Amino acid sequence: MSSRSEQMRSLMAIMVQAVDDIIEAWATEDQGPVDATPSAEIFKARRTILAAMGVITDLVQSAPERLMEICSQFYESRALHVAVQNNVPELLSTASPRDGVSLNQLCATTGMNKQKLARILRCLCTIGVFNEVSHGYFANGKTGDYLAKNPGMKAWIIFLSGTAYTASVHLPETLSHPIKGHSNSPLSTAFQQAQDVKISYFEWLHTPVNQTSDGSPVYRTELSTFNLAMIGGSKALTWSLYEDYPWHKFESATIIDVGGGLGGMCLDLARKYPNMKFIVQDQGPIIEEAQNFWNAEMPEALQNHRTLLMKHDFFLEQPIKGAEIYNLRYILHDWDDEHCILILKALRPALLQRPWQSRLLICDSVMNTTIGQPAIQEGGLGAASSPLPKNWGHAARFAHMRDLNMMTMLNGRERTAQEVAALAEQAGLEVVKIWPCRSLVWITELKASSL
Repeated sequence: MSSRSEQMRSLMAIMVQAVDDIIEAWATEDQGPVDATPSAEIFKARRTILAAMGVITDLVQSAPERLMEICSQFYESRALHVAVQNNVPELLSTASPRDGVSLNQLCATTGMNKQKLARILRCLCTIGVFNEVSHGYFANGKTGDYLAKNPGMKAWIIFLSGTAYTASVHLPETLSHPIKGHSNSPLSTAFQQAQDVKISYFEWLHTPVNQTSDGSPVYRTELSTFNLAMIGGSKALTWSLYEDYPWHKFESATIIDVGGGLGGMCLDLARKYPNMKFIVQDQGPIIEEAQNFWNAEMPEALQNHRTLLMKHDFFLEQPIKGAEIYNLRYILHDWDDEHCILILKALRPALLQRPWQSRLLICDSVMNTTIGQPAIQEGGLGAASSPLPKNWGHAARFAHMRDLNMMTMLNGRERTAQEVAALAEQAGLEVVKIWPCRSLVWITELKASSL
């Protein structure tokens, strides 16, 4: 038997076992929301199936076909962008999944050309976003239905398909540039090339483009889209962070959400732990928008001062000392090593106020490679075994895509456990524990080290 045949049989055996596991778990568990944290059994089986399918795809598909498919996949994301921009998921949600909405009706509402819209929809039907239930009649699939009900995910798609996609066009020339290609500065990215600006992406977002009659600043629409997209991404990836870290030990604590955006993570925790208190810190324009967000979602938390909204630059020393938890969610991956060390150093004095209790949580992907990373392998943190890639291959695709987005927009990066530990050491901190979570985002817990 050839090595290829042996590999295929091994993969199929893994697949069969994982399929049996997930069917058994489905039979005993209630069907919750599609973005709910899966049980440990479902998460493990799902990850195994996706990883095995990726290896099988590479094994059975011809190399030329695979290469042409990979390099054309941006058209699937572009088709999704077109559908979202024209509110197709919402339009499809008005009809039953069995009957669908006619192409004629969709064209009358969107104003799009019939044969062109049909091709956009059939591209997305092919990957399961939508279903063509009869000729010329379309309905949401599971993925399209989720999109129709989640404006945050819609904003995520508009952000990635708009500003980020435009910047990615300039990534090859930026990487080949003799100076910019070797720079880690947030001012030397593909984003600057795309927008023809000399400021960073975040400065660009927060630069007013106009003002109202009373002199109030008016910001570009991309700022509100970005803020809402962060809420959408949070809902997709953050639920497991609430269940796989022992938050119940801090149910009466104060959580300082540093660079917390609108405070979406704090809002979720506030609903889960009624005695927990929060301080959400971010730049002025975001805090102003956060005020509206909390007034709409949980106004009583502002009224009774359970949640405070504070303008703060996380490169400056943390003003709130000795809190139980300081949280950096999706912050360090935005920055190069030099800036990350500054952010961490700015937090160290606050952690030193009560070093026996204060902890810093970093919520980001912990990157693994197809051949494995020592901290994950030796720490028993869930690496895959042969014939699957150590990082679970296709199940980890999005983590690597997001890493390239950080490079494109900010010269930031997703980091390995060793890289995070090295940053912590240079900032006078140390890793206490890595908490694997049932998503692509994990929690790395730090404390102040005794220098």
